[in-house]
Amino acid sequence: MGRMGIWLAGAAVLAAVPVAAREPVLIDRVVAYIGDEAITLHDVRRRAESARNPVAGTVSGDPMGDAVTLAAALDDLVDERLILAEATKLGIKASDEDVERHIQGIMEQNEWSSEDFASAVRMLGFTDIAGYRAHARKELIKSQVLRLKVGAKVRVTDREIEEAFLREYEGGKAEVEVRLWHIFFPIPEDVDAEGLRALIEHASKVQRMAASGERPFEDLAREFGGDGSAAKGGDVGWFPRGRLQASLEQAAFGLPEGAVSGVVQSAGGFHVLRVTERRKVPLADPEEARARIRYELTEVGFEREYKAWVRSLRASGRIVVRSLEP
Repeated sequence: MGRMGIWLAGAAVLAAVPVAAREPVLIDRVVAYIGDEAITLHDVRRRAESARNPVAGTVSGDPMGDAVTLAAALDDLVDERLILAEATKLGIKASDEDVERHIQGIMEQNEWSSEDFASAVRMLGFTDIAGYRAHARKELIKSQVLRLKVGAKVRVTDREIEEAFLREYEGGKAEVEVRLWHIFFPIPEDVDAEGLRALIEHASKVQRMAASGERPFEDLAREFGGDGSAAKGGDVGWFPRGRLQASLEQAAFGLPEGAVSGVVQSAGGFHVLRVTERRKVPLADPEEARARIRYELTEVGFEREYKAWVRSLRASGRIVVRSLEP
């Protein structure tokens, strides 16, 4: 999901919220100033930890806190402080009622009780619901600023959409489908943080067996798959673009035929994917395809305008960034 999807979502799923740092920081120092406001190395490490994909970290084994991750986290914190400063200038706030509507939207979307929500908040690293409320208030404020300062500048023309439509769908006549297989590891409703880590490790172990050819993919799906496709060796059929969750679609359409994906996270759990065939079929719904293209072009436009706007804020602000190295 691009920044537009992150910032403009009316009630973002709770899975998108950051996780608090899990390890204590023994030594701290200031690594940046935004005007008179300081950003410490502790702040940067917490942001880097919250931004890490737990699946990617488990699969790749990359240690938390490498220079690239910390640099990206520092950039993100600088941008955030600039956006919140802009909110103050504009008098933009998020009321208690706004925060409560946001939380109720999450609970309704996920069909959670108050107990379910409290459990999810703790699992994601917040010590209590008050900590999540503070986070949600900040995100709602940022969303308002970006909608006003960035979203209003994004323009996607009908001509751009039509050109992309004709280019991607062979003159508007055909689309590509993939034959998809998966091994699905659902997240139990009552899982805690330790259980989630164990599930990711288990999925990663199965993925390595599938990718190496140690065991046939179908056998692994029958043994470890957690949905109805397991009995069929993980075969879930043919899919065009627009039918899968974004994370699954990106992985599936990026796979060569016969290849096995890494561990991919969806809203319901974790997947190991394999694509065995591709085919071209008549385009089923041209208007749906155009709507998808409009959304994707809008995302690209939002990202472009966002970067330009943040560059202008950085150029006009008093920013001092020090080395992250000791």
